[in-house]
Amino acid sequence: MATATQLSILNQALLAIGSQSSISSLNEGSAQANAASILYTPRFEALARAANWNCLRAQKTLTLFAAAQGTPENPQGTTLPLAPTPWLYSYYLPADCLQVRFIAPSLPSSSSGVPLFSVNTGAPTWLRGSEQIPFAVAYATDSSNNPLQVILTNQSQAIAVYTVNQPNPQLWDSLFEQAMVATLAAWFVPALSLHMPLMKAQIEIAEKLVMEARIRDGDEGTTSQDHVPDFIQARRGASGLYARNGYNNCNWGPLSWPSY
Repeated sequence: MATATQLSILNQALLAIGSQSSISSLNEGSAQANAASILYTPRFEALARAANWNCLRAQKTLTLFAAAQGTPENPQGTTLPLAPTPWLYSYYLPADCLQVRFIAPSLPSSSSGVPLFSVNTGAPTWLRGSEQIPFAVAYATDSSNNPLQVILTNQSQAIAVYTVNQPNPQLWDSLFEQAMVATLAAWFVPALSLHMPLMKAQIEIAEKLVMEARIRDGDEGTTSQDHVPDFIQARRGASGLYARNGYNNCNWGPLSWPSY
């Protein structure tokens, strides 16, 4: 695991573009520090959403916000707010969530309270790609009209697997750290020097490192043991099974770069 700090990440990015000055604080008032304080958070969040990074994977049982009338949680439609149709349930989006990856169910327990199986029935079940649980992230308001974000799904007792908002570099994988340094370097160039050839070169370096990090990160876990023939996968294309949110989707989002 990486042992870097936010300042060391920023100073590595400055060094990469040939800056003669480093920063000791985001509040020191220098041009480098001012640019760093503006760029760090949005660049981290964009990179975090650009792949299903293992070092940013979190899992949490969701808290119910609303349910459709007739569900066990809201039989008369008066216990909880009503979920928007056609969804059965609405859950609070975790406060530290940057992007929901998929929804996993829990195995049901027997009505008598005796476990159905001798295994851990609280563990989420594993579904094939064709059986992914649909969901949507949406805007809602509470009883006081305060805005909030929710996850809409038909899954009861839902568990979300998501990308966590963890900007602390000490918890990052080393390849993600390198990708973050290169990404920041590409954005530092127009902010500090307007050297267009240098910016273009840094973008190319960043794209290469991000792609390498995505591939190496994906190799660390097996998301599917099914073999899909190439001709079937090609037919499905961007609109087929593997384009949907879920277990088999690499879910690589685009990264934006400064114009040159």
